[in-house]
Amino acid sequence: MELVIEKNDLQELLKKAISATEKKSALPILSNFLLEAKDDRLTVQGTDLEVHVSVSVFAKVEKEGTACVNAKKLTDISRLLPSSEVYIKLEDSTLKIKSGKTKYNLSVVPSEDFPMMYPFPEDNGFIVAGGDIQKAINKTSYAASKEESKYALQGVLFRSLDGQMDLVATDGHRLALYTISRNGTGEVNIVVPQKALNELKKLLTGFEDVEMAATDQYVFFRTKEWILMSRLLEGTFPDYTKVIPQEFSIEIKLDKKEFLDAVKRVSAVIEGDPKPVKLTLKEQTLELKSRSPEYGEAVDELSVDYSGEEFQIGFNARYLIEAVEVIDGENVIVRFTSPNAQTLILPEDPEDMYRAIVMPMEIA
Repeated sequence: MELVIEKNDLQELLKKAISATEKKSALPILSNFLLEAKDDRLTVQGTDLEVHVSVSVFAKVEKEGTACVNAKKLTDISRLLPSSEVYIKLEDSTLKIKSGKTKYNLSVVPSEDFPMMYPFPEDNGFIVAGGDIQKAINKTSYAASKEESKYALQGVLFRSLDGQMDLVATDGHRLALYTISRNGTGEVNIVVPQKALNELKKLLTGFEDVEMAATDQYVFFRTKEWILMSRLLEGTFPDYTKVIPQEFSIEIKLDKKEFLDAVKRVSAVIEGDPKPVKLTLKEQTLELKSRSPEYGEAVDELSVDYSGEEFQIGFNARYLIEAVEVIDGENVIVRFTSPNAQTLILPEDPEDMYRAIVMPMEIA
C-alpha cells in the first residue's frame, strides 16, 4: 500500500471513523482502523462489533493494499502533521507516514483479523434525504428510554409506509414521532440503537441522498462516501399508532418561546427529576405552578385564547421542554383530552409531520 493524501482529508476521514472503534475491549483488533487503498480512494473502517463505519475519500493511490493500525495513534498523529500533503506507505509490518520533515513508523497487525462488514442488501433498499434523517433523529431520539430494563425502547423505530417512513421513540411516559418521505419499495420495521444514530449524525451533511436497507439483524445506511452498518435492538416495540389521540376536548395555541420560558421559570424551584408542574386553564389564562417542600413555590401566567371550564393537568416539566424545544416555528398547538390522558403537542404548520405525546402525572 502506498498513497498520497491531503492532510485535511485524512483528518476528516479519521474523525468520522474513530468513535466507532472500541478503546477498551477483550478483542484488541477493535482498537484498530482497517485502511484500504484502492481505485484512487483511501477507505477507513472502524467497528466495536455493534456499529461498523466505513468512510472513504480521494487519494493518489500509487500501490493498492490494506493495513490495520491503532486508531487512536493514527488519529492523534494526523492532527499534528506539519505539511498539507501526507505520504503513507506500508513496508513489511510497518506503516510509514511522512509529512514535511516529520516521519512516523507505526506497527500494524494482520488485516485479515479485522471484522468484515456484511454486504449491503441491495434487493431491500430505498432512498431518503440526508437532511430528513438528520431532522427526524433530532426530533425523536430525546424520547428514547434510558433504562436498561427497557431494551427495545433504547433506540428509535424506523417503520416504512407507502412513500414515507415513521421514526418513533418512546420511554413509556412520552413519545415522539416524525414522518419523512422515501423513494423505493424496500421495507423496514426495525429499532436502531442510539449509538448508531449518533454515528449517523456525524456522517450526514444534510445535503446527500442516503440509501437505507435492513436484514433481520442489521441496518445499513450508504452514500458514495461512507457506509454505516449497525446491529439492531431486539424486542417488541409498542404500537405507537394506538396512543396518538384522534379526538380531543381542548386545543390551545401557545407562543413557543413564551411557553418554554415559563415552564423553565416555574420548574426552577424543584431539584432533581421529575419536576412536577401543574397547568391550569382559566378564562383567557394558562397558569403554571410548581411547589417544592424544600424551596417553596413558583407561579407564572400566560395569555391564551380559552373560554371553557377550568381545566387542570400535571406534567414532568422536562418532558414538556424536550417535546417543545425541537418544534420549528414560533407557535405550538397543545391538545388535551382529559387530566388523566395523554396530551398531544404539535407544530402550528399542518405540513410539519412532528408529533409528541406526553403522559400526565399526578400532582397534589
